[in-house]
Amino acid sequence: MKKNNVLYLLIPLIFMVVALACVISFGDEKPDEKVAFQLTLQAIQQTQTAAIDTQEPVPTQKVEEEILETPTITPTPIPCNKPKFQSETIPDGTEMDPGETFVKSWRIKNDGTCAWNTNYKLVFDSGDKMGGPSSKNLTNTIEPGEIANFSVNLTAPSTNGEYKGFWKLQSDKSEQFGNYWVQIRVGPPPAAFAVTKVTFNVHANVDMACPNDVNVKAEITSSAAGTVTYRWEDTAGGSSSLKLVTFDAPGKKIVDYNATINATGDYEARIYIDNPNHQWFGPVGFHVNCTP
Repeated sequence: MKKNNVLYLLIPLIFMVVALACVISFGDEKPDEKVAFQLTLQAIQQTQTAAIDTQEPVPTQKVEEEILETPTITPTPIPCNKPKFQSETIPDGTEMDPGETFVKSWRIKNDGTCAWNTNYKLVFDSGDKMGGPSSKNLTNTIEPGEIANFSVNLTAPSTNGEYKGFWKLQSDKSEQFGNYWVQIRVGPPPAAFAVTKVTFNVHANVDMACPNDVNVKAEITSSAAGTVTYRWEDTAGGSSSLKLVTFDAPGKKIVDYNATINATGDYEARIYIDNPNHQWFGPVGFHVNCTP
């Protein structure tokens, strides 16, 4: 209740109490005096009730509860045609003889919702066909959840090398799915590129006027095609810059070097194969007799 409202209600109450004091007698009571007392008492009660009614309501704080809604997760629909790879025969890189026949098989599970009927097929997609069919129909229906083997008869090419062919599954509505391949090597693996041998050729005894050059030859043997880089060094204090020789196939090539000799004596020369070996070959020795 506000102070002003209380004050306005108390003033009449004070006057009634004073009036009541004037009419109340503590001796014999008269009928009129009883009526006045009752009226005064009623007025006091009405005033108290009015005071209570005029009190302003105390505001109440409402606590709102925030309701957290759990997001609805919509499951991803399972495709009609969904293959799941299980295993295979003929691992990648299997070595075959030229013209060798073999069977490549993929074990695949029908992990979709549609049955794979006999109009479904395994079809060649790209790469090396290796004598395989363009397509091969299923021989029986594969229900969802079932596992089946898909096989093709193939023939290794007649030329040595690496071969790889890709295959897919195709539905009765021409939808292609899955990706499977066969990868083989025909013949032995190619040899690693390396210099396997260096043979030197130089006159063991040389008579010449000095200073002069002694020619030293080296026959380099390579295991495969590639570029060999090399340099020479001799005990007379000479050396060459880095040189190169290219092999188109495994084989032998001859390189040479001139060692400059200034005095009679015994000398040596050697060659360093920088690529691919990082290795010294030699030395080869020779004697020089300087003549007038």
